[in-house]
Amino acid sequence: MKFSWRLILYFGFAGVAASIFLTLLRMINANFAYSFFAICGNFFVNALSAYVLTVLVCVVVMWSLIRINRILPWKEYPVLRFSADIIITPLVAMLVMLPLAFLTYEIGFDYAHPDLKKHVTNELVTALVVDLILVGIYEGYYFFTLWKNSLIRNEQLEKENLAARYETLKNQINPHFLFNSLNTVSALIHEDPNKAEDFIDEFSKMYRFLLEHQDKNLHLLRDELTFVKSYMDLQQIRFGRSLITSIAIDDKKLDYLIPTLSLQLLVENAIKHNKVTVEKPLSISIKEENGMIVVKNTLQLRAESLKSTGIGLNNLNARYEMLASLKPVFLKSDKEYIAKLPLIQEE
Repeated sequence: MKFSWRLILYFGFAGVAASIFLTLLRMINANFAYSFFAICGNFFVNALSAYVLTVLVCVVVMWSLIRINRILPWKEYPVLRFSADIIITPLVAMLVMLPLAFLTYEIGFDYAHPDLKKHVTNELVTALVVDLILVGIYEGYYFFTLWKNSLIRNEQLEKENLAARYETLKNQINPHFLFNSLNTVSALIHEDPNKAEDFIDEFSKMYRFLLEHQDKNLHLLRDELTFVKSYMDLQQIRFGRSLITSIAIDDKKLDYLIPTLSLQLLVENAIKHNKVTVEKPLSISIKEENGMIVVKNTLQLRAESLKSTGIGLNNLNARYEMLASLKPVFLKSDKEYIAKLPLIQEE
């Protein structure tokens, strides 16, 4: 919450209301043993002093809260922040009010309270109450904003997930892809029936996986590797010697988790944006290094510019941040493109 004069001025009116109520109680207890003008003067002067004092205390407390928020943010120092809220701000409020209480007593602002000790005590209690209410509003606003942003973030992530799933399905079933696949099958049936059968098997595995698992955010690495292997085998049959693929993952890592379709997305991007020819074969490797799955491909960008929505990688970043507070790493050099996906341990 930023410094708000409007909020502070509203607090001033709240202080006036509280002052009028307390003054009325004191007058009732004293059976209104004052003249009419004295009673009116007491109400007016107490209301005015209450407004000024409340505003001054609010300004100092609000300034203190903003400074504390910069030095001790909740995310990094929750215990120290809580301690500062309940110890430092009340002390600051009472230290500000203390000299003001003596001043108002000497000036005679509260002549319904002839006792100095009682007057100062009441003013300090007032400062403490104002501080607690202001701290409650300030921190309540912070946590409400945090909760609201979390809801918005979840909604955005869900939309991105739906968009990414749609994009993946659309890419897999677009007419060009199906046309190439059917042509490949048609050619293989005459040239190599066994290979044609393998192609159809891999094709069916890939689509079965998509239909059965597309609604899940995380998958076991072993399942993701099974799917991406089917996808790579399809592309291998399509491009032949122009595409070189390899997968080297330790069996101990296969029960870790990884975002759904993340490996296929990276392999698809590599094929989509790079030349795949016999003269310049495209090499794609998948391996594990230091708790991360590393997908690496040779960089030989196509001359023509291909349209890209950017949904895939943005979604991958968002899913990692949301599901595990981790970040994938994307590196690019003159010769290769490298993507590193952190493995997630199942709880």
